[in-house]
Amino acid sequence: MPSNKSGSHSSRKKHRRRKSLMLSGNDIKDRIVELLELADKTIKHDVEMAQKYALQARKLQMKTRTKFPSEWKKRFCKHCKTFLYPGINSRTRLSSTNKVVSIKCFNCKNYTRIPYYQKLEDKNERDH
Repeated sequence: MPSNKSGSHSSRKKHRRRKSLMLSGNDIKDRIVELLELADKTIKHDVEMAQKYALQARKLQMKTRTKFPSEWKKRFCKHCKTFLYPGINSRTRLSSTNKVVSIKCFNCKNYTRIPYYQKLEDKNERDH
């Protein structure tokens, strides 16, 4: 029986963990907002690069389990997860009869409808 000089650890694989930068919650949110603002600026010139920036922000958000800031949350298609920019890859319409904002994604051709209310009283009346 051949003897192992390295001991009993020879049959086990060594798992190396990736060393990632330890960032605080505020630093992560700032980085997400920075990437989304960069995507917002570059989408007019280069749509693919803007989608890459938005994807990086989304991956960072999912990895760290943080929430998107509210002003950026509706900028992603709920169906295909692409970064939306009105006029370039999406269309936004207001419906006064249904009180909804409807957003059509040109990538997947699906609609997202978001209700809006002019006054808080209107919302309370609709709920009851």
